[in-house]
Amino acid sequence: MSAPADRLIERFFEFVRIDSESGDEKAFLVHLAQVLQEVLGADCRQDSYGNLIAHIPAKQIPKEAPPLLFACHADTVKPGKGIEPVVIDGAIRSQGSTILGADDKAGIAQLIEALLTASQHPPIEFVVSREEEIGLVGARNLDTSVLQAREGFVLDMDSLDAVVVGGPTHVLLDVSIYGKAAHAAMEPEKGVSAIEAAACAICKMSLGRLDEETTANVGIIEGGQIRNGIPEKVELKAECRSLNHERCLQIAGEMTEHFEAAAQEVGATATVNREVAYKASSVSEDARVVRWAQEAITDAGLTPNVQTICGGTDASIYNERGIETVVIGTGVKAEHSTDEHVLLSDMQLAVRIIRHIVERAH
Repeated sequence: MSAPADRLIERFFEFVRIDSESGDEKAFLVHLAQVLQEVLGADCRQDSYGNLIAHIPAKQIPKEAPPLLFACHADTVKPGKGIEPVVIDGAIRSQGSTILGADDKAGIAQLIEALLTASQHPPIEFVVSREEEIGLVGARNLDTSVLQAREGFVLDMDSLDAVVVGGPTHVLLDVSIYGKAAHAAMEPEKGVSAIEAAACAICKMSLGRLDEETTANVGIIEGGQIRNGIPEKVELKAECRSLNHERCLQIAGEMTEHFEAAAQEVGATATVNREVAYKASSVSEDARVVRWAQEAITDAGLTPNVQTICGGTDASIYNERGIETVVIGTGVKAEHSTDEHVLLSDMQLAVRIIRHIVERAH
């Protein structure tokens, strides 16, 4: 590999070796701030939630030029402690039983290398959020008023040909069902099973892919303490998503009704707390950020794939707050699994795409 390629991989290895599972990103963000200050002359600060905001000065372009936003996230999913990266047959993988952490540290390393090797670029506002993997929590708590950029890119998609211009409304449902405890063998008729109520509700719901734009899921159910006891309480975590905001709210309402009705049917009670984590958004395919991404991907020898997704990214938050933002790829494969990996060639190709964008986006 060439010297810049070696530097890219060495930096990526350095990043993934620092543990940063969701909620435990502090050490990595402190280290990243030092790197950004040393190699890019960035002015770094952390906001009240611990998100890192770096202002990187322009290169060969007047500093008065409008800044461009780039965003990644610092956290990784579990198991993400003690990551040791290795190169096997041209791919970077984890040597052990952990994820690799390329989601999203590959994007961070790629952006740094692209800015180092770019002939020019406008001022860059680089935001690295916390707790993205558990519901875009860092971005949702970010004070975007400190950002001047009105256009941007999130580096957090797998395929390098992707240009994500839209995302869903995402509703979180936290459910508690209260029944009545009793001995399951001696006097079951005196009890009211919270588990039975939860099961009845779930069985009556439509879950999975409901239509081309909409999904629903019950992801966690916890209840009961002993095998021979009628369970008094059950807690569930559910969600629904849709590219159609009103449709998502409708599904969330229907799920709530199922929980409440099933609880009432067996003599239990249910409380459902609903929260709109983020709202459906879309960027016009005529927008400059879309055009810049398409041109860069084409220049790299790929065919741009402009798309909307039902997955959540920090772009949903930025778009909701008036920063026109699309998501582009980093080349990571099998993310959120211990088979997560990224090809060396894709790491370099991603740098080329990002560099093309920053050299022309002004």
